[in-house]
Amino acid sequence: MPRTQWSGQVDEGDRPASPVGRIAVGIILNPTHPATQRAYAELVPQLRTAGAHYRSMTTSVERSGRWQAEQLIDWGADTVIVLGGDGTIRATAPVLAEADILTFLVPTGTANVLSRHIGLRTTRHAIDHCKRTIASAIRDGDPPNLRNVPINTAEYQTADGARHRTEFISLAGIGGGARAVAHHPASLGLLGYAWGAAQALFAADFTASTDFTASTDFAASTDFAARTGETLSTEGTASAPVWSVMASKVARPAGPIAVFPEAHIDAQTFSMLTVGPFPHSPMARCRAWAGIAAACLQSRPDVHPLMNYRRTTETTVTVESPVPAQLDGDLIGDCLELRVSAGEKTLRVSAPAS
Repeated sequence: MPRTQWSGQVDEGDRPASPVGRIAVGIILNPTHPATQRAYAELVPQLRTAGAHYRSMTTSVERSGRWQAEQLIDWGADTVIVLGGDGTIRATAPVLAEADILTFLVPTGTANVLSRHIGLRTTRHAIDHCKRTIASAIRDGDPPNLRNVPINTAEYQTADGARHRTEFISLAGIGGGARAVAHHPASLGLLGYAWGAAQALFAADFTASTDFTASTDFAASTDFAARTGETLSTEGTASAPVWSVMASKVARPAGPIAVFPEAHIDAQTFSMLTVGPFPHSPMARCRAWAGIAAACLQSRPDVHPLMNYRRTTETTVTVESPVPAQLDGDLIGDCLELRVSAGEKTLRVSAPAS
């Protein structure tokens, strides 16, 4: 379907009627993903069959989703379906959360981290879920199975000294993990992330000063202390050479391996991971990575001495020289500082029953 036929498509007028049993559905599409076109062509006839009135809007480089979400809310959308990847969700989520709009996800991006972690296995599975849930709501008014996903805050300083503030959903990081994102060829999909990770394995460590605020409940967790041998506190500062620092609310940021086994998408805290420092010898570094891989495959990454975990509500990483940083798998540039805070505002996402 040509892109020019998508933009602002309206089937039944500029504003929906509001009779009982009638649902106005807004659709936000990221047309850069080929899978979006196929999903959209399959979704719309099913919405018509269900009796929903819809309006669709596409994203662009200049307007990546926030403006489209605002327009659909002004139009009168009762619910919004997002067809895209994690970047599209990140752009739209703050607006939809602020308006308390029920949101459906149809994953058509590369990693689709959030969608996977709320139980949407494939694009087809997501479309079927939309159809069933919206049809049920029109017919019976049945409430959907909801996940309340916190919208987190990131503040960062780029290499030119400029300071920025934005929001993200599931993952933030600086150092080696962000280098992997920077080197991944998007055309290869998930294999591109694997290639990027391979490129980043031998990146040099960097000195980072990390300030964190831990959750009180987690600091009292004797189970975690027993497993890690760590003396827990609610606040702390560490300065040391590291390969990467990451804060996550998802267990599997890329692929099937649980890198953050204690992370949960709807948690009020991050699982924070500091990786490194690594030995300088290439052979010793290969052995270290092999040990980390083995620990991850055994679902116990925390037992490896170079994988240091804690749970935090806020983390600030300051570095001596600019280092790549990423949010939700998208590179935000070389940064001197990255601060992430767990959000209180939540996005209401419809998810399959577990």
